[in-house]
Amino acid sequence: MSAGVLRRGLAMAAATLLLACSPALNWREVPLGGASVMLPCKPDQAQRTVAMGGRDVVLSMAGCEAAGALFAVSHVQGGSAAHAATLLAEWRAASLQAMRSSTATELPAPAGAGRAPALFLAAQGQRPDGTVVQARLAWWLVGDVVFHMAVYADRLTPEMSETLVSEPRRS
Repeated sequence: MSAGVLRRGLAMAAATLLLACSPALNWREVPLGGASVMLPCKPDQAQRTVAMGGRDVVLSMAGCEAAGALFAVSHVQGGSAAHAATLLAEWRAASLQAMRSSTATELPAPAGAGRAPALFLAAQGQRPDGTVVQARLAWWLVGDVVFHMAVYADRLTPEMSETLVSEPRRS
């Protein structure tokens, strides 16, 4: 075997090892709604006005795809703590309906979840094309702001949802 072939083989092996060590989920802090949330990829951000809780609210969103999953974080101003609780309940129902979920289970708060009022769900449903999708969904009340965090994938892993569902931190 020539030295050139050996060097090329070693270079290819080194490149393969470097790629294998690249994390598919590269978590980073993302500012959203006066708080910081964690996402595993550089997100696209958008805003739109939606009808929620009997009034129009501005929905701010950030989302990205990594490791075969869609990660999304969004928030709305609740106006008051009572109205925020109404928004949370309506948002939960709309999220499950959008994914045609027939199976949703309320989960206990994860370790280190903090003290903000929150709701955690595991759900299974269908995408618009009819394929099965699994989801971890979380809603947080931080003051009068309602945050929604979600990860959708064919098959979820703990790494995909553990960091995502951590409590938003005020900026």
